[in-house]
Amino acid sequence: EGVDIIGLSGLITPSLDEMVYVASEMERRGMKQPLLIGGATTSPAHTAVKIDPVIRTAPVVHVSDASRAVGVVSTLLSEDDKPGFVTQTKARYERMREARAGGPPKPRLPIAQARDARLKLDWANYTPPQPTFEGVRTFEDFDLATLARYIDWTPYFSAWDLAGQYPKILEDKIVGEAATGLWNDTQGMLQQLIGEEWLKPKAVVGFWRANSDGDDIRLDNGDVFHTLRQQMVKDNSRANFAMSDFVAPEGDDWVGGFCVTSGPQAEEIAQTFAKKGDDYSSIMVKALADRFAEAMAEYMHERVRKELWAYAPDEDLSNAELIKEKYQGIRPAPGYP
Repeated sequence: EGVDIIGLSGLITPSLDEMVYVASEMERRGMKQPLLIGGATTSPAHTAVKIDPVIRTAPVVHVSDASRAVGVVSTLLSEDDKPGFVTQTKARYERMREARAGGPPKPRLPIAQARDARLKLDWANYTPPQPTFEGVRTFEDFDLATLARYIDWTPYFSAWDLAGQYPKILEDKIVGEAATGLWNDTQGMLQQLIGEEWLKPKAVVGFWRANSDGDDIRLDNGDVFHTLRQQMVKDNSRANFAMSDFVAPEGDDWVGGFCVTSGPQAEEIAQTFAKKGDDYSSIMVKALADRFAEAMAEYMHERVRKELWAYAPDEDLSNAELIKEKYQGIRPAPGYP
């Protein structure tokens, strides 16, 4: 395409490996365009250690957020400013690699010692609350306006590489104008999305009898969840947690889980916009669908606490309090200690 600069943005961890591959391919082809690295999962350290060493034909620059990209691009396109900037960046990455080379690994406890330091709870004097049903149920026909009240908008702006906390980001000196423009456009699409019911969210919720067995959680049906035990050395009396620590080793205890989706409609609508050449709206639909999926998780977890498992029936929290996880309990992903 004859581009002047190539930019890569990574929002999930596998993107980091893909960036290294792209850099190595640029090196193999002898490409000389500067390579900009950005996105939520990236960092100057990863750029210095993993990406910069694999490409010598072109400069690599990590850009912390989109608001700083203009200055970096202007410098890289300037015949006068580019050489000094590239030399300084290379030197900084070299120092970062040297600082990380050969350092001692973080100490880890042997697994047996970590298990001895597990969380020890008084199960004999605790009666686990019983859910209102056992097994799996499907939930449909959600009111989109209700779900919208559960949206955490800060990650939405991050998806557009606009860094800042909502609503303060709308008044930010650097990105406030761009964030406000995006916000106004988003509210217009959000009203249409809700009014025309573009999305059809669904959820499944399940509860199963379970007991812990060391670092494992065993269900009544024979299924086993293997959980990870923290093995870092702690300089205080805190336990080395595993998820199994929170399930009773015997007696009637329970585990719960749910899966949510904002529905497949978003992808179809986004493709319709893209075919019309409206990439802006296409991206916005996908970003809103992500927010509705997260809102579904927040909403369904609240129903679990207040209604379906009903261990906190009198809970009354604002959306800000929900975002700060002020509720009783947690909703970990599998494998997280």
